[in-house]
Amino acid sequence: MEKTIVIYANKYGSTEKYAHWIGEELDCPVIELDKASKAGLADYDTIIYGGGVHAGGIRGFDKFKKWIRQYFWLVEKPEKTVIVFAVGINVHTTETRMQLRDVNFDKKWLRQFTCFFMPGAFDPAKIDKVDNMVLKMMKKMLRDKGLNMNAEERELLRMVEEGCDKVDREAIRPLIEEVKSLAK
Repeated sequence: MEKTIVIYANKYGSTEKYAHWIGEELDCPVIELDKASKAGLADYDTIIYGGGVHAGGIRGFDKFKKWIRQYFWLVEKPEKTVIVFAVGINVHTTETRMQLRDVNFDKKWLRQFTCFFMPGAFDPAKIDKVDNMVLKMMKKMLRDKGLNMNAEERELLRMVEEGCDKVDREAIRPLIEEVKSLAK
């Protein structure tokens, strides 16, 4: 099997769980982005990056993109494979996934990466001040829709008000299969 590593950016725990499950399944190292280094990526053929979804972005992905740019930008045949996974409570809809792709994979060279979406967890009691301000704005925008709120928006509002845990080890299956197919 190709030499693989999992790198992740975590804040509340869901992404870290997925990263470690993926590492177990692929028998590869798992390292948090803040403890990783750009130079260390040179040793790997396949780099899996995971981050939680926050305000439309994938946590830590901007830093990671700078690290891997050298392997893809203006390169006809890249020497590395990058697979991304995004974790969030609202990543199940096509619209949300397309928005995440548009925001995070904004350059042509980024569009070649496969991105998997995994359901996360949300505990309102664990939210820090900055995230709480963003959350308040989002809840207000949803509530202001009143009767015009669709079923998905009502469910999102319920999840952020009450909390939820949708983390599921089975969600890593497609990613694992993708990586294993690279070795064939």
